[in-house]
Amino acid sequence: MVERWRPRAEIERMFEEMDRLLPMPFRWGRTLPRMFTMRHGVDLYETPDQLVIKALVPGATPDDIDISLDHQTLTIRARYGYTLPEDEAEAVTWHFQEIDSGQFTETVTLPVPVEPEQVTATLQDGILTVTLRKTAETRARRIPVRTTGADSDGASGA
Repeated sequence: MVERWRPRAEIERMFEEMDRLLPMPFRWGRTLPRMFTMRHGVDLYETPDQLVIKALVPGATPDDIDISLDHQTLTIRARYGYTLPEDEAEAVTWHFQEIDSGQFTETVTLPVPVEPEQVTATLQDGILTVTLRKTAETRARRIPVRTTGADSDGASGA
């Protein structure tokens, strides 16, 4: 199986190593990883009747998420994380801030056609689940096998 390269993870490992090597007063700020676009985890799997997409959206609410379907392209846009209320933010001194917050867009090309009116989305524990029903032409179906010849009417010769 081919594993996707995750540059953010490599950078995080670099920062962890720097934290280990440098004395406390000289530690790096945590701003460099924020320059890179965070790619949230997305899974896509197929059952006989549907496609299922699961996406990580930590800290998001249903109002923070926008999903659109254009032919065989599904787009998920979301805001995630948290922000302090403005009056509270002005009164705090940050010692470090590592919890990500922001926006992201994930675009998924679907491997088979789906019914655009048969799409559902649910959010539970920071995981968005989008279920898309395949078109009738692409759904798996059972094909009965029949006999041919003299016994094709089902009569028994015994």
